[in-house]
Amino acid sequence: MAKIIRAEEEIKCPLQKSKLNIKGLGDWVVNPTKGCPYGCRFCYVSSTPIIRTSKKQFNQLGILDPLMEWGNYQIIRQDIPQKLEEKLARMRTWHSSSAGQGVVLFSSECDPCPDRRVTEITMKSIEILRKYGKRVRLLTRSTLWTNHLELLQDPGIIVGMSLPHLNDAWGRQVEVRAPLPSDRYEALLKGKKAGVRLFVALAPALPMMGVAEFRRHLEKLMVLEPEVIFYESINGRGVNIKRMVDAGLDFAKPLVSERVRAENFLRQWEQIEEAARQVGCLDKLHIWPDKSLKKYTESERVEQWLYKQTPEKWMDEQLALPNAS
Repeated sequence: MAKIIRAEEEIKCPLQKSKLNIKGLGDWVVNPTKGCPYGCRFCYVSSTPIIRTSKKQFNQLGILDPLMEWGNYQIIRQDIPQKLEEKLARMRTWHSSSAGQGVVLFSSECDPCPDRRVTEITMKSIEILRKYGKRVRLLTRSTLWTNHLELLQDPGIIVGMSLPHLNDAWGRQVEVRAPLPSDRYEALLKGKKAGVRLFVALAPALPMMGVAEFRRHLEKLMVLEPEVIFYESINGRGVNIKRMVDAGLDFAKPLVSERVRAENFLRQWEQIEEAARQVGCLDKLHIWPDKSLKKYTESERVEQWLYKQTPEKWMDEQLALPNAS
């Protein structure tokens, strides 16, 4: 396993409008790092513009192929809390869509809590956002957030973990340096006990999962009393499928074909809905279909989930809070 290259960079604007309201995740996003040390094989962030347009910066760090070397670099934005405070103090309007509900997501291009240093940046930033009355969604594979339960007990914050299965062997194969699924589940149990609002991202589901596997998994997840369970199968973007194939993951080989990926997604979509009906949690399920599925199924089936509001309950007064003086 390659050594992780770490560096720092200043960021002009720590708070960005997000397009992830299409998934119901939020209207804003904060990314405390560029790159992520977890190196999940299926991650497609390496193919996004923030990585593709930073080739010169990566080359100076000795990273010659940032797409294929995903997981081997982490560029930390230490000044985010200070810049965030300055920006919020100046803002006079706040964008809030029906699907995004004005929520600030941590994070879309990295894990927000991969180590103690970055976790501190994230928690300071969350504290500042709550000072200004902003809703916050934390999505992570890390267990380090459980060291900050007092902050995260705030009802204006919801914490979620990516937990597509509870198979530690699978986890080590595809989520290379991330905490094991069993450890993530224990972290969520700890959060539930502390009264933290919770959600789960069952994403991406591996192709070998069917109704029985989904049912067993959902039964375990419902113990956590999550407000929403997001669902997604493996999507192919950039070089993520190639990374999986190169890593010797045989299940990924057929996924090189867009049609096979679409058929897999549609099959598993039906299977997880059936499993959710059996478990009694269909109302908690929120599907993340890729727009490309419209070529393989009825457009309306996909459209109904795009820009759809989640079943989470945010108190109205949270967005109405005045800016801190």
